[in-house]
Amino acid sequence: MRTYLTRRILQLIPVIIGATLIAFFILSLVSDPFAAMIENPKIKLADIVRLKHQWGFDLPIYLRFFKWFGSVVVGNWGPSLLYPGYSAREVIFRALPITLQVMSLEFIFSILLSIPLGAISALKQYSKTDYSLTLFSFFGMSMPTFWFGLMMMIVFSVWLKRPSGVPLLPPGGIQTPGMESAAFLPRMLDRGQYLIMPVIVLSLFSVGGWVRYMRSFMLEVLHQDYLRTARAKGLTERTVIYKHAFRNALIPIITLIALSFPGIVSGAAITEYVFNIPGMGRLVLSAELKNDFPTAMIALTLSTILVVIANLAADVVYSIVDPRIRYS
Repeated sequence: MRTYLTRRILQLIPVIIGATLIAFFILSLVSDPFAAMIENPKIKLADIVRLKHQWGFDLPIYLRFFKWFGSVVVGNWGPSLLYPGYSAREVIFRALPITLQVMSLEFIFSILLSIPLGAISALKQYSKTDYSLTLFSFFGMSMPTFWFGLMMMIVFSVWLKRPSGVPLLPPGGIQTPGMESAAFLPRMLDRGQYLIMPVIVLSLFSVGGWVRYMRSFMLEVLHQDYLRTARAKGLTERTVIYKHAFRNALIPIITLIALSFPGIVSGAAITEYVFNIPGMGRLVLSAELKNDFPTAMIALTLSTILVVIANLAADVVYSIVDPRIRYS
């Protein structure tokens, strides 16, 4: 395993560089951070030329990539054009903790809910429970997140009120003004009420899809010959299901969960916009719309790194779930 991990980690380096190069090339074609400056009569052409030279935009694209990549490696991520006076590093690390809180809760909640529901749906195939879970899954997968988010805001922030007349849940934002300096527990409880609706909206889509996948994988395993052999050997149905069928059905869904992991950092732009959450998803979307090349490129790079790491983590988890899988 150690040899395998060392080899895979070394392979990640050219993969990350290659994927980042492609993202850099595509973003360079669709994003021009100087377009707005040229249209602004208050900015002199000489200043634009100076900035292009300072940021390396007067170089060929391949030389510009290596200059940018070298700066990123040493920690110089460039300025943020979306937030003048701040660097891309400051802007990203201000939004990243917020997205990590929202998406981590959504990720954990989705896994804990979808895997057992998918297994129950498969074990009770064609029953009322199965049909109900299937209906719930299709509802989750087909429901537009922005519409469902707005409906939740109407119900829990407009219709339902506390005895004091305050909305049951805050309609948007991430924290009550003034709570930043409060003690840890009150601050977390205050933030928790802001996270309830976004987490539910994001989880609904993930749970809907993962329940269907888990049901499909579980049904496929339940019809395997080795389960009939296990039953013929006298093993209890509980042992057959949980020790043999369930663990083997988890193997393919691990890949789906691992590939969803980078979403923890990239965030969900639409949901963050609906609930006015200053997270990574909203930041990346704003950066791309406003031609903030340094910020958008750093966010894409972080997502690329997480994708390749998630694939490696999935391979390691395979060997934990299924002892038959061994790497050398």
